[in-house]
Amino acid sequence: MSGRPLARAAVAAAAALLAAPLLTAPAAHAAPAGDGGWTGTWGTAPAPAAPSGVSHDGIADRTVRMIVHTSAAGGELRLRLSNAHGTAPLVLGRTTVALARSATAPAAAADSLRTVTFDGGAAGTTVPVGAEAVSDPLPFDVPAGGDLLVSVHLPRATGPMTWHWLAQQTSWISQPGDHTADADGTAFPQSETSWFFLTGVDVRGKGARGTVVALGDSQTDGVGSTPNGNGRWTDALARRLAADEATRGLGVLNEGIGGNRILRDGSETDRPQRGTSALGRLERDVADRPGVRTAVLYEGINDLQLAPNATSAQVLDGLRAMADRLHAKGIRVVVGTLTPFKDSPFYTPQAEQARGEVNAALRSPAARETFDAVVDFDAAARDTADPQRVRADFDGGDHIHLNDAGYRALAAAVPLSALTGPAPTAHGSTS
Repeated sequence: MSGRPLARAAVAAAAALLAAPLLTAPAAHAAPAGDGGWTGTWGTAPAPAAPSGVSHDGIADRTVRMIVHTSAAGGELRLRLSNAHGTAPLVLGRTTVALARSATAPAAAADSLRTVTFDGGAAGTTVPVGAEAVSDPLPFDVPAGGDLLVSVHLPRATGPMTWHWLAQQTSWISQPGDHTADADGTAFPQSETSWFFLTGVDVRGKGARGTVVALGDSQTDGVGSTPNGNGRWTDALARRLAADEATRGLGVLNEGIGGNRILRDGSETDRPQRGTSALGRLERDVADRPGVRTAVLYEGINDLQLAPNATSAQVLDGLRAMADRLHAKGIRVVVGTLTPFKDSPFYTPQAEQARGEVNAALRSPAARETFDAVVDFDAAARDTADPQRVRADFDGGDHIHLNDAGYRALAAAVPLSALTGPAPTAHGSTS
């Protein structure tokens, strides 16, 4: 598998066009970030607005209030807000953060609400098209496995919004005005199941020691898990890391996007909210996140099942290309096999054959020459009596996405030692 040119010219061309120039890896990529560096405690991937609805229409003079679930603890935090897919500069007004009173209501825990500033103390900022704003550091006692309430006032019309459409978490939009300082939720009548503009929360201090990033599609996004229940496989993995003294302090960022593909952008379909291809967003959503030590690549099924269908060789070449780029930045790469999808809406025998070919290649000894570890998600989720199907007790209802128990099984299949090994040196295939 490694040591040969990328087999498909189309994939090679896509990788060349989409890859950002490789840079020397900062120290945080090769070592824990606990020595004053930042760790990602929560993250999501930004995507373009849908063709219709609130993300397309935008909002003006409203406050967006969102709940995010942390993975690593810290004594300071900072927020990341993205205008990656906007069509006009994004004006951010007053922004606050608090501990959430519950995971299902837009109310702050008592005496926890704090104001977030930008650019050295400003109450707001303007984010250019295609850019991201990072807030000033804020002293804040961030718990591991807790819920933060982030509120952002948007004083001017946003136009189409950069968002994350399948949050599996309720957010709220207020009545007109700045309601960022409201401790209760009475001014937030409109609920949505998406995050808007917010793409990351970083922490430092309190033993925060680096970041694990999961790059994937709807399986990583947690489709099929309990809404507001933090039942994604990345949530279960974060709980495992926090419970083990050897891995406590590692943050987990979920960079899955429903419908995402390795090779094609969502803008090539009728659902642009499926986001930029994994090859195209690799730097932004993985390598450029703070303190990244390890990336878990779990993607490819949409390339195989959605038209125009990719071949198994193209999917494998895409995974190898991403591994090469991440290794060049000193980031370990773990890859996951693809789970069953028989009887799901897009199942075909041809796509199933290609899935089997991808998994066989990833299980082969040669895969260890390209990837630092391989996690057999397929073996963890399949029905042993009918390996092309998801186990019935893991089925989220559509025969491809998993339920909470199924996602816990995926997390349990990840060897924690694979996430904490040394940074790669002369690793990866040639291209």
